[in-house]
Amino acid sequence: MLHGLALPLECKPFSVGFRAEHLQTEIDKSLYHGAAGHPALPKGEYQLSQHVSGGRCVYTFCMCPGGTVCAAASEAGGVVTNGMSLHARDGRNANAAVVVSVDGSDFDNDPAKAVAFQRRLEQAAYRAGGGNYLAPAETVGSFLAGRGALELGAVQPTYPRGVTPCDLGSLLPDDLSGALREGLTAFGRKLAAYRAPDAVLTGLETRTSSPVRLLRDKENLQCTGLAGLYPCGEGAGYAGGIMTAAVDGVRCAAELMKNWGPMAD
Repeated sequence: MLHGLALPLECKPFSVGFRAEHLQTEIDKSLYHGAAGHPALPKGEYQLSQHVSGGRCVYTFCMCPGGTVCAAASEAGGVVTNGMSLHARDGRNANAAVVVSVDGSDFDNDPAKAVAFQRRLEQAAYRAGGGNYLAPAETVGSFLAGRGALELGAVQPTYPRGVTPCDLGSLLPDDLSGALREGLTAFGRKLAAYRAPDAVLTGLETRTSSPVRLLRDKENLQCTGLAGLYPCGEGAGYAGGIMTAAVDGVRCAAELMKNWGPMAD
């Protein structure tokens, strides 16, 4: 709608990939070694990144210790994965997004093309899952070898709608699939748990951040094409997580109140 009104939108970097699940105990062993399981230690968390061929970056995002993979679709006929941990972080699996970066240069700097790309991936994931919002999934060993199989072992998928075996690489452009394979291989050299062939990949993760940004004035935070509209938070392209979105919301609310609040006059 905003694009149709010719409001000023621009492409911004975002990332796509899938959710990787490992046993939490294996993550703890990879991080704490012989001290793993000690009651004084928190559940193990990690953050990994690797620059790969072609100049892209593969990285982990939103790591959820003892958590579950969530269904997060917002449109009919699309599958989107996300992750969460309950307060106790006592689930059997750990999960994290494993994603590769894309930016405006991949879409001719056309915001409509960037959104269409995101939507195509989500619809492809829905079809690969077989409908009813099942998610496509593949084990790491299979993905790295290009077998397109779900060869389950110790790690059992937690996605609540259920999963369908799939060649996850076929759902993404070849250069992105290749980058993710290269990144996962590098992660295995950094964290032992990532060498487990039965770790589960569930797809697709497409909503790491908004693919577009609605431009706003740096001083009053109003849209440069429509006074009174305050683009705010992740959806508008001004945050990259829960806390940054909250802080941006406070900033926008303060600016709005200067003009429209009870004390504006």
